[in-house]
Amino acid sequence: MKNRLTKWHSAYIQNAYHELKRGTTRQQLDILNINATGKTVLDVGCGPGNLLVALAADAPELLIGIDVDDVFLVFGRSQIENSIEQPSVTPALLRASLPTLPFADETFDLVTCFLVMPHVPDDRIALTELARVLKPGGTLAISGHGFGFPLRYLKRFRLKPLQMYLASLIYKCTGEKWIRNTLQNDKEICALLDNIGVVPEIQHYNQKILGGVATYWIKAIKSEITPKAIQ
Repeated sequence: MKNRLTKWHSAYIQNAYHELKRGTTRQQLDILNINATGKTVLDVGCGPGNLLVALAADAPELLIGIDVDDVFLVFGRSQIENSIEQPSVTPALLRASLPTLPFADETFDLVTCFLVMPHVPDDRIALTELARVLKPGGTLAISGHGFGFPLRYLKRFRLKPLQMYLASLIYKCTGEKWIRNTLQNDKEICALLDNIGVVPEIQHYNQKILGGVATYWIKAIKSEITPKAIQ
């Protein structure tokens, strides 16, 4: 496993825990008025676990993180254990990913899914699956990148911004993500959430570049009445 810890993984883990230390991770939760105290919580796409550490500080009843990258799960586990202050609950880490979550319907009070939407195969299917494991009245907190995001990195990423715009255009035209790391229209994401019975309550943007949202955060509440029942 040590041979699989790439420079990219190392840099990502270091940056994630730097954000945790300087309070940025907690701020992302506070902006959406997220409190995990006494709740059953799932973090989808947990990476090296910095968000799990922030959530653990609220003393949730149950805390689970899932990620598709087992390198993050292995090396993140040690980082998490060293960062959590006892007697906070220690998160359970599992290898899994959208669009299929290994949990029963209506399991969690709170589901977080930050910066995962750019990589899922289909936005609607992913959001529907997140809603499935959420209890009625439960909270879904998601974030992603808008069309202004690549403009911040034109020099640094070279061809990466062009790839992200191309990926987004292909998805919009074909309905398939041939290239991952797409950009999202936050208003369309909110409309999808509303359509599946998870009502957006708070929206936040870190900044807009040339009128385009760079990164968005959305807090939504699952309706007590399913969309089918409403019809």
